[in-house]
Amino acid sequence: MIRFALIVASVLGFALTAAVGNLLVPLLRALVPPEKENGPAPKPGQPEEQPPEPPAPRGLPTMGGLCFIIGTLAAVGVGWAVVCMIQPELLGGGLTGRLMLGLGGGFLLGAAGLADDLARLRPRQVLGLRTGVRLALEALAAAVTVGALWLGGCMPTGLTLPILGYCELGAAAAPLWAAMLLALAESARLAGSADGAAAGAAFVAMLGLMGAETILGFFPLAVLPAALAGALMAFLLWNFYPARLLPGAVGCLFLAGGGGGIPLSIGRGDLALVLGLPFWAEGLAALLQGVWRRFRGRPLFKAGSLDAWLRKKGGPVSAFYVFCALALAGVLAALRTAQL
Repeated sequence: MIRFALIVASVLGFALTAAVGNLLVPLLRALVPPEKENGPAPKPGQPEEQPPEPPAPRGLPTMGGLCFIIGTLAAVGVGWAVVCMIQPELLGGGLTGRLMLGLGGGFLLGAAGLADDLARLRPRQVLGLRTGVRLALEALAAAVTVGALWLGGCMPTGLTLPILGYCELGAAAAPLWAAMLLALAESARLAGSADGAAAGAAFVAMLGLMGAETILGFFPLAVLPAALAGALMAFLLWNFYPARLLPGAVGCLFLAGGGGGIPLSIGRGDLALVLGLPFWAEGLAALLQGVWRRFRGRPLFKAGSLDAWLRKKGGPVSAFYVFCALALAGVLAALRTAQL
């Protein structure tokens, strides 16, 4: 019967996200500053540079992550209510706390992303918050998430590796998990500009997380990834190429917080390491780009980022397919890790 609750959560996540999207997209489009709609005017006498690929539609609204965040929250509430009706003993058990902690990680990091998105609406602050301020907010959200997990008795103190088995982290566990959440958030934020890439990868990862929670005996908690997967399916109606809506920092950081917080809430932070494979690839490419530019004086990727390089080499949807393939590889690794 819990399978019925998962179906309810995923269907509601899809339907509510679609409904909220129809309401929010016009509002979000109206919030796009004129400078972003028309682009910066060229200086007198300066020829306009031709981009290497077709430009994205002007006035493309962001903060679309609010759509699937609202849809996920409502769907999880209804889905968990159905689960507790089927098994009333779960209502007062520890699983409810784990569910709230997993969801809370997404909301905390999503709030930090929302602050960055709102800052971008100001004409003089189109790049968002200053890097130091943004990282401080994300680090605070990650630290609060890990602290809540520790207070709730859910924070893992070790991780399982394929060859070494279980490795105890001891006192280093809390700062390492917080650093992982921060790095995952920054990596996911970089992938938000590629049409459908972040949402598609997260959708595949949520399906894998449902399977991993089933293997580990947390089947009722799969209502959260089920709801988020359904919500992401609806969001892809706007975000797949050609995108009409971007997730924004609020959406990308919510996905990072959920992708990291949910595995941590069930005591398996190692699952977040493999399920976030496409985001780690994006973050690693950005790190190599910075190091290469620092020591060689030129960028490693002329396109600027991994997803932009993929779009330049393979077409506008190549980043979506590559990210989903990496996510599928991460899912297979996660399912194997869950069996160890």
